[in-house]
Amino acid sequence: MKRRPIERTIFACLGMTLCLAFGSGTADAQLLKQSDYGVGVTIAIYQYDDTSSKPFTQVNKLRVTATTPEEEIEHIARTFGVEGLKIRHIRTIGLREGESFTDTQPMNDKPFVFTILPRIITKGDVTFDFTAGYDEKVLLELKSVSVNSYETVMLRGSQGAFGVREFQGPDGAETAPDKRALLVTITPTVTTTRSLQNRASDISRPTDAYGSRVELGESDIFVMPALISRAPLNFSPGARVKGSITLEGIVTPDGRITNVRVLDTPDSALNPKAIEAFRQFRFTPAKLNGRPTYSTFRETFQLGKPSPL
Repeated sequence: MKRRPIERTIFACLGMTLCLAFGSGTADAQLLKQSDYGVGVTIAIYQYDDTSSKPFTQVNKLRVTATTPEEEIEHIARTFGVEGLKIRHIRTIGLREGESFTDTQPMNDKPFVFTILPRIITKGDVTFDFTAGYDEKVLLELKSVSVNSYETVMLRGSQGAFGVREFQGPDGAETAPDKRALLVTITPTVTTTRSLQNRASDISRPTDAYGSRVELGESDIFVMPALISRAPLNFSPGARVKGSITLEGIVTPDGRITNVRVLDTPDSALNPKAIEAFRQFRFTPAKLNGRPTYSTFRETFQLGKPSPL
């Protein structure tokens, strides 16, 4: 079977500290209306072995908010008796109240899709709806889940064929598709709307064929491109890489990436490998009012040692 190395992913820290987010004075904070609040949300998608894990409720608040998937995995395994917990995907997004976001990631050559909708955002907490599915099957659907700012909530889903297992093949460690149960953690950081980072429009927005912004009218409906195939970012054995590389390109109506540029990098010598991998991504193109269109797409490659699965 084809070997598929999995990149190590670390948590992105979204949002400002409370003093920066809400101003330096109490009077400033009191002037904020509820509509002035936004939320930066970090969503971590895990697989786990529900057949060997201890039973636990569908919604749980974690006692700690971890800074890396490794820390979170260790805490969840120790506290809840969850076995075979593996990180599959992380997304950090900035949203306003009532603004939904849908993310699509290819897993085992089929789409894993989740949607999050923060219905109520106050200075101290968020109430949201969350739905996740794989291959057109709903694995998790919850309404009106409330969680405090800087707190982490853990959600349990059902089994799906989005999982992977690792085994030793003739060429070393290999992976194969497998059925695993879904586990999701969500960590919100309430901030002001003007301080929001990683907005949906930062990830993708409509353009013309040359990359110039297309302004949207009130009646326009834009659906960002969905990633259907990603290429791994590989470096030579023994290479010591860390940090992250952020790239942006134009997704064409036939789902290919062009006009790639590097937005942020720890070392320009790493850029050619990242650009090469990014150009191999394939998408379901963005749509504007139901028709395929050109759009930007931004991707951050987290660098580091591959995590064993």
